[in-house]
Amino acid sequence: MPLVIRCDELQPGMDLFEDILWRDRVMLPAGKVLTDTDIAALHRRFPDLTIRVKDPVLDEIIEFENDTHDREVAETVKQKIAGAVSTVSEQISSRASMARVDFRAVRAAVKQVMHYLSGNPVSAALLARTVGGEGYLAEHTGSTFYLSLVLGAAARPYIAGERQRQSKARDLQTSVAMDLAPLGVGAAFMDLGMISLEHLYQAKRQPTAEEWQRIWNHPVDGSDMLPDDISPVAKTVVRYHHENMDGTGYPSGLTGDKIHVLARVIRIADAYASATADRVYREARSSVRALWEMSVGPYRRFYDPELMKVFTRLIQPFPIGARLVLEDGRTAVVVRYNHASPFEPIATIAFDIHGELIPESELGDAAPLEGEKGFRIKSYDGEDLSYLYDDAANVTPEAPARGTTTIFEAAYP
Repeated sequence: MPLVIRCDELQPGMDLFEDILWRDRVMLPAGKVLTDTDIAALHRRFPDLTIRVKDPVLDEIIEFENDTHDREVAETVKQKIAGAVSTVSEQISSRASMARVDFRAVRAAVKQVMHYLSGNPVSAALLARTVGGEGYLAEHTGSTFYLSLVLGAAARPYIAGERQRQSKARDLQTSVAMDLAPLGVGAAFMDLGMISLEHLYQAKRQPTAEEWQRIWNHPVDGSDMLPDDISPVAKTVVRYHHENMDGTGYPSGLTGDKIHVLARVIRIADAYASATADRVYREARSSVRALWEMSVGPYRRFYDPELMKVFTRLIQPFPIGARLVLEDGRTAVVVRYNHASPFEPIATIAFDIHGELIPESELGDAAPLEGEKGFRIKSYDGEDLSYLYDDAANVTPEAPARGTTTIFEAAYP
């Protein structure tokens, strides 16, 4: 299994654990032994990229969890949905008549991918950082779709109960309440209203007042763009996927259980995917920071607490092979995910305070890095993680501002 290292730590002779993709094509294949030329190219083009390389020494003495299946499922789903959405985006951007936009292709892709997910369940929702690929909205939609469906499947009993309680029908059939098809369709079409504004993600200026108004109204515009044969529930989900539980969201400022439960699912997935899109937003967060802010930190009140409990069991902010510097100066390597507590991954302390590998005879058993037991994480990938041990219970976030923020803050928190 791999070690996760930064691009500037690569050395000739290191062996890639997995493919490095560029625009869905293999730039460097798994198993490639890196040369000086390879490293120079990676450092020049992707200086902030983290890469998984094989570590034959640790692999011989430590039993790592194999998360290859979960990663392959995530990438397959994301690429399939991103490709379908990209086609629709191109049709709309070319000012084609809405009657000629092939919404059916996206629905067909949604159905196919949902079938694929049902046969390939995952234990952890893993999103790889993208190099190149589709336009931002298509890539983002693929990621949000994947996270929404994984969360929806894991929280199905709660979702069914909420749908039955929210339904105007007296007796909403359980089979209907459990159906995640409207969630998939809604997630795939959530940002239709942003397609004409996609250029703003690359702009080096603040949106104009008119552009801000269109950003705040994009959920309504997207819902109105959908054809009549789209599920009314899916349209509702598109319209309200930016509402917050405390009423500070948009476009309608709905609160709590007035927000459709499927929109609450997408709200979480969309926010997390936006927060961690560090190749698009300068303000982007690490996976650790985003999950902490959303689940226990200052933004927790924006999201459905029951769904967030499930989400935190699915998201693993520290990948297998991550090297975590502890407060005492030693370095632990993540060997297994901790679904009960994602900020306390199961790890082995493998390097001493000088960065030297600890002899096999002195290695302890893998165990959760529990802060109260003295195993506090100081940093990961250069980020100070002391906030994980702060008391965030009394932190009250400011409500999102209208028209005075960056475009990032329209998506996150």
